[in-house]
Amino acid sequence: MIETWNECVIIQLPDLDGVQMVWTPARAATLLNDSWPIDYGVAFTDALNKCTDAMLGTYPWEQAREAFVEAIAEAKITKLH
Repeated sequence: MIETWNECVIIQLPDLDGVQMVWTPARAATLLNDSWPIDYGVAFTDALNKCTDAMLGTYPWEQAREAFVEAIAEAKITKLH
């Protein structure tokens, strides 16, 4: 069973069409790794590590979400929700 966050994160990335609805650390890690506008920064690295660990079951899911939201702010990405 795949767990989801209590509240999704909706963002708009410059290289992807439409909005991205992110419900899981796995999706967040994929976006950070493949589509993020920057590949550096404290929040970016922290979020990538925590989301990867959460999808492997070694880190709390909701705390990974918080790290992902911080990476959004660091990269100045449009967050719709």
